[in-house]
Amino acid sequence: MRQSKTLKICANHLVLPAMSVQEHAGNEKSCVWHATDFADGELKDELFCIRFASIENCKTFMEMFQEVAESQESKGENEDATVAADALEKLSVEEKKTEENAGEEAAAATKNEETKADTDKEDKPAPST
Repeated sequence: MRQSKTLKICANHLVLPAMSVQEHAGNEKSCVWHATDFADGELKDELFCIRFASIENCKTFMEMFQEVAESQESKGENEDATVAADALEKLSVEEKKTEENAGEEAAAATKNEETKADTDKEDKPAPST
């Protein structure tokens, strides 16, 4: 959010599921909320207050703020689920590769033993009678 005349950044924060906006005591056209702000280039806990020209605009802002906060909650859950699913998929793929490698190594070892046995038979002199 920027100031209207100077365009200076006055609010730069995420809207998180735990945040709530409330009507300012004594003024139906104003509302307040807490957030960790980065407008000045460093993170600080701030109390924000905004005043609107009409009560309707204030109510609309509060409703939209809560809607965004709630949507972030479901988005966060979906992202967590996706990350967990990806991690599980990688684990199962790596296990399959390990099993395949073990099978290939066992087959290669068997072939090596057979080749060695064949080579040993050829190297031995034929028994004399």
